[in-house]
Amino acid sequence: MLSLFYMNFGDTEYPGLQKAENVVRYVSSKHQLKRSSFPALAGEKSPSQFVKWMFSAMGSAEWYMVDASGEFSSDELKMIKKTGVPLLPPDVTIVPDKPNFERGKQVVVKSDNVKNMIVIESYLDPKEPPVRTREWEFPKF
Repeated sequence: MLSLFYMNFGDTEYPGLQKAENVVRYVSSKHQLKRSSFPALAGEKSPSQFVKWMFSAMGSAEWYMVDASGEFSSDELKMIKKTGVPLLPPDVTIVPDKPNFERGKQVVVKSDNVKNMIVIESYLDPKEPPVRTREWEFPKF
């Protein structure tokens, strides 16, 4: 049931980008963060600290699962999908703070500590403006 929270039924124009956005939304949810190494970090639990953690070796080990053959056996992939854990499409990259011009389709994860928000920008081509921008409140700890 929790996986329904991460779905956006009204928007299927960019399905790969939407799946990558769902990964970020899932990882940044209070439910997932409580189960992660994030609360153990020293200091304030701010959106910028989350972005830094998400792309650290420790954080990326906890969320980075690609929906691609070779990553998992077919049985493992079925089990993961049953749990509702969103998987990153193999043709989309998630990057911190600003577009990576060497990558194609990507979701850029940014923080706004003043508003306590996570901001994501989705790009089909990082040399062009984002095709979508989404934001949501970062959970308080």
